[in-house]
Amino acid sequence: MKKLISLSLAVCVLLGCLLPLASAAQTEAQGPIALRVNSDVAGCTEKDYEQIVEILSPQVTYYTDGSNPISIATYAGGGEYAHMEAGRSYSVTCTLVAADGYTLPEELAEGDVSFECGKGAKVVYCKVAEMHVPNPDPHVDARVRVLRIIATIVVDGTPFQRVIGWIRDIILKIRSWQLY
Repeated sequence: MKKLISLSLAVCVLLGCLLPLASAAQTEAQGPIALRVNSDVAGCTEKDYEQIVEILSPQVTYYTDGSNPISIATYAGGGEYAHMEAGRSYSVTCTLVAADGYTLPEELAEGDVSFECGKGAKVVYCKVAEMHVPNPDPHVDARVRVLRIIATIVVDGTPFQRVIGWIRDIILKIRSWQLY
């Protein structure tokens, strides 16, 4: 009887010590993902992805397998491989993956991702998706869960630069329009 009581007390003490550690790890992993989308990015290119979309929480990292984690498109939808100009409008697509020790949920609930946006930035789309990863073995279908974010950014500039940028974007849109 004494052995049973001492064994049950030992188990209770161990559970009491381990329970706060387990609950602390769980709440840390379930905190909101915090990101900042900047609009003061004049002169930045796709290689300056850390300045365009900043990660403020430890749950995610940039997806960098083989390419840049950010792609930039102009107002007309074409790829922008040069620097971003002040006053112009761009669409930025960012791909993030879960950091070590974290997992992305199947579906995002309200409050799972929080954004801080610059005055010219606006998040249009944010969703968890399954992305196919190229694999040398044709019989293996490798996929990775990613967080895909699409934002529109009007790069900060003077009022004159914004007017000139708006006119240039409209001309670019007209030039890219095709009848067929």
